[in-house]
Amino acid sequence: MTKRRDLKKAIDYLSGELMMEILLCSLQPKTNRAKLEDLMARVCKLSTEFKCRAQHPAGSTDHQLVKQHYKKVRKDFDAEIDEIFTELMSLNKEKTEN
Repeated sequence: MTKRRDLKKAIDYLSGELMMEILLCSLQPKTNRAKLEDLMARVCKLSTEFKCRAQHPAGSTDHQLVKQHYKKVRKDFDAEIDEIFTELMSLNKEKTEN
């Protein structure tokens, strides 16, 4: 099982990298600023929510429940990051097609 500290660092790192990608996309002309701002807000909210979930595992006395909790946190976080990244790439496609 990974350490809680390592999980929170991974959440910070991936959120920061995704935020950097969004900021780089915002520098390009003809981008939809409103959608990019929405994505930035989602990344901030996502980071806060998942760090909180990592900090407070359910059933902290049972080792198996804690292990399942952290697996679910990691799986859910990866799914959310993938969803936001897919939306960002679709915004880039829309921009290049116009």
